[in-house]
Amino acid sequence: MCGRFIYAGLGLGSAAMFLLLAGFLCLQFGLTLLMGLFYLIATKTMALALATLALLGLAALCKAVYRDLHAYFCQESLLLRRLVSLHSQQQELQQLKIAKTRQVNYWARFQRQRLVAADNRKQARALAAAVSNELQALRAQLPNGRYKNLRKDLRKYRKLADSAALLNLRQALHVAD
Repeated sequence: MCGRFIYAGLGLGSAAMFLLLAGFLCLQFGLTLLMGLFYLIATKTMALALATLALLGLAALCKAVYRDLHAYFCQESLLLRRLVSLHSQQQELQQLKIAKTRQVNYWARFQRQRLVAADNRKQARALAAAVSNELQALRAQLPNGRYKNLRKDLRKYRKLADSAALLNLRQALHVAD
């Protein structure tokens, strides 16, 4: 059916071209009245051919749009799109779960590190206080210069919260004993 309209439009276009050629030949032979008639019929025929082809194109476009809309809204395609949507939502939820787990683990590790650091500072302060008390107890037995150096080291290690250095200082006190 569609092929017939195409051939009809092309046939009308060919006839219009033939009439234009005939009008040109009439012009060459000086038959102006016949030339005007051929040109008039040729323009109408060409307009009819173009209108036929334009309507055919419009009909093909409408048919394609209808076919695509029908395919888009058919039950099978709706179910397929729903399935794909559910699958993508499931993947998004899995990725969200992974991201949340990483975030919770990060915050737990961060909190643990803060608690460990606070406990280390607390232990270092307690150790510094114990070393200070021991140093105060040994003050009478130590020379004044040695006592001042040990006191200076104690303040420095307390400020740095260096437990290992405080333990070494404590051992140095007992060795000096």
